[in-house]
Amino acid sequence: MTGFEEWAAAAVEVFGEVKPLADRLPQGHFEVAVADHERLGTAAGRLLDSVAREVGLRQTVHVRAAPQPAGSSFGLAVERRISTLLADAGPLDDWVRDAGEAPIVRAAANARDRAPRLVRVETRDGLTLDAFTAGDRARPAVVLVPPCGMPVELSLRWLRALGEEHFVVTWQTRGLFSAHGPEAGMASGVADQADDLLAVMDALDLPACHVMGLCGGAVIVVEAAHRHPGRLGSISLWHGDYDFGAGSTKTDHQRDVQALMEMGADTLAKAAAYQKLMHRPAALAKIPERLAPLVLYPYASPALFHHYCRLNLAIMSFDITDLLGRIPHPTLVVTSRTDTTAHPEGSHRVARELVRARLVEEPSGDHLSVFDTSSRLVQLAADFVAAQYLSTPGRR
Repeated sequence: MTGFEEWAAAAVEVFGEVKPLADRLPQGHFEVAVADHERLGTAAGRLLDSVAREVGLRQTVHVRAAPQPAGSSFGLAVERRISTLLADAGPLDDWVRDAGEAPIVRAAANARDRAPRLVRVETRDGLTLDAFTAGDRARPAVVLVPPCGMPVELSLRWLRALGEEHFVVTWQTRGLFSAHGPEAGMASGVADQADDLLAVMDALDLPACHVMGLCGGAVIVVEAAHRHPGRLGSISLWHGDYDFGAGSTKTDHQRDVQALMEMGADTLAKAAAYQKLMHRPAALAKIPERLAPLVLYPYASPALFHHYCRLNLAIMSFDITDLLGRIPHPTLVVTSRTDTTAHPEGSHRVARELVRARLVEEPSGDHLSVFDTSSRLVQLAADFVAAQYLSTPGRR
């Protein structure tokens, strides 16, 4: 960090990323341990609390010199993420003495100005979705279909990057982001989730445009392209989590998660029993620290977990074998050789069986690295979208 203004901007972004999970947790504060507590002085707690207030976090933040016994994985994920703000912080006491909390107030105001715009969308079966838009409405449109159950903050870098030249739209999974929790008996099939894509496009009056599916979102795009081919112009499928029935090649992770989804989807009581396992700190072992508060969101309560299992199981067990040959859209298929989450062979098969597909296999990159939006991946997406719009005059 080079100064207070930069630190404040980073702090506001981090607190914005942890807020969806924090809002679902019962605790009233988080505890952040820092090794050089004496150097940071009393200003650390004051500044973190100031950021929390500006972002709207309900909890306060306590800064300690030594770590406390590990608590729930959910709170620990938030605390570890916040602690990164202090690892390379400058002279906080000097900053506070010279500028007070004004840089934090400015950073929060700037973040609100730059945030994606919220649009409420009514689904065909009476639910309300939170959709988000970024970029100029007059520019070519891109609809981003996110992984099931993930807060919009996970896709924020994509919205910012593509929003420079496009009108970018996304939404959060049905039922999982309502303040009152998921509705009992809520429809959870892939067709229902594909209908949500159409509802978002209708609400924003989008013509056939580019639709981009990430992870399980790729399955929703495939279903929508098959059922409503005229509503999609071109598609891209990134690290898709595909099922081909008995002919599926899946990683150990895919099989393990699908088994967990089956158990959690059965009943709320079973979901509550298995959700307890996610409280163990060991649950964080293989999740990147930056992404942990976002990835853990749908596991935060028994009710969220149960409905997430219903929605995600529908995606993970949706056999797309008979759909691919009937999809005419120009398609970009992206995977990497080192993805141990969603097996690359699934993407290879999709690319072989789609009639107008181009496969790009990155030499490295794990499943979650697609959300880091490297300049290479952003350029790959932008170039493909631009080529499709140039080849179809009049599209926007």
